[in-house]
Amino acid sequence: MTTQRNIGIIRIILFLVNFITVIFLAAIIYRSTKLIIWDFHAREFLESIQYIPVIPWKVPAYSILLLLVFLLSIELRERFFKESSTIQILWCVFDILICIIIIYLLNMGHKSLLLLPLTNIIIYIDGKKSRSLFIAFTLALYSIFDYDILSVKLNMVSINEYIQYFNPTLRLYLQGIKSILFSANQMLFIIFMVFVVQKEIDENVKIRELYDKLVRTTEELRVVNIQLEDYAKKSEEMAKIKERNRLAREIHDIIGHTLTGISTGLDACLELIDIDSSKTKHQLRKIADLARQGLLDVRKSVKQLRPDALERYSLVSAIQKLADNINECTSTKVEVQIRGDESRLNGDEEEAVYRVVQESITNAVRHGQAQNIKISLIFNEDKVEIDIIDDGIGCANIHQGFGLKHITERVLMLQGNARFRSEEGKGFQVIVDIPVRNKAI
Repeated sequence: MTTQRNIGIIRIILFLVNFITVIFLAAIIYRSTKLIIWDFHAREFLESIQYIPVIPWKVPAYSILLLLVFLLSIELRERFFKESSTIQILWCVFDILICIIIIYLLNMGHKSLLLLPLTNIIIYIDGKKSRSLFIAFTLALYSIFDYDILSVKLNMVSINEYIQYFNPTLRLYLQGIKSILFSANQMLFIIFMVFVVQKEIDENVKIRELYDKLVRTTEELRVVNIQLEDYAKKSEEMAKIKERNRLAREIHDIIGHTLTGISTGLDACLELIDIDSSKTKHQLRKIADLARQGLLDVRKSVKQLRPDALERYSLVSAIQKLADNINECTSTKVEVQIRGDESRLNGDEEEAVYRVVQESITNAVRHGQAQNIKISLIFNEDKVEIDIIDDGIGCANIHQGFGLKHITERVLMLQGNARFRSEEGKGFQVIVDIPVRNKAI
């Protein structure tokens, strides 16, 4: 950005120097012509130049006007036509024509004025081929537009001849000022080119740095990609192990619940068979239905790993169905109390609640030999509270077997909490809290 600003400043100074130079040369032509008239040297002057020069006042007037038009053209292209390459080329042609007219008005006394359109060509023309052609054309004009070359074919008066009409002391000052202005114009153009080259160098350095950074980033991405591939393989293996464990838990829950119901129901049938055969048959049909349902659930779980009851019923209905199966097939009585709305739960949360209740019922009937099981579900806005208590035999020391571990692991996966309480002869209690995520997240 600093280099670009410096280029802009140099262009402004270069224009001002050329503006002063044109005014200075035009003033010399105008003033020397007046001196020729006042000193009655007009006849001698006209005979020496062999052609009638431009009316004196027109030289500074036209020159300054054309320079202002040149400046206006730069402002217009900056504001409205900066993006159009075709219009920029036409503008550069227009600049060259203006400078040629001014140089002609000054009797080829300031060919360095062509350095101004040359700066515009370098700044505004993007295509390398077009820019090179314009630069070559402008430099060719710069070489040709010389008084010593063109005066061979054209009748014109050198600016030095105009200076000769001033007194010797003033003549020296004018020659010095002219040399200083010409030198300043050329030096400013050289400085301009230095900054342009520096800008190109800076851009090349930035491009090289970006390329090196891109190479490093590519290498880092390659390493990260290799790490991600390794992580993906490990994650896949972990997912397989996790899925196997989950499948094992699903089958354990379903089979455990079903077999517990069948076993308890068969015990009841053995007691009833000698007392009431019709009731025994009815009980056996219930047990058969339970067995078929358990087999179907196992198949569904292996296939989809989601309880079939949850596919066919809502969570509360599915839990009530569990309780009804136990109530119909065994002598154990299961009571379900529901508070709140379960519709806010996600799929994995519903499944966790269902499995906790299912496993708790199974453990209460099979291990606790419970006659009554009370299930309390409270659906709050931020969590689900599960409280399952039975009147079974209980235990002094709670040993977490596969079923209790299954409950704990499943609840922990959902950032929940599972607690177990029991005393020998005083039943068993399962207390679970599962946080509820927002479905919109």
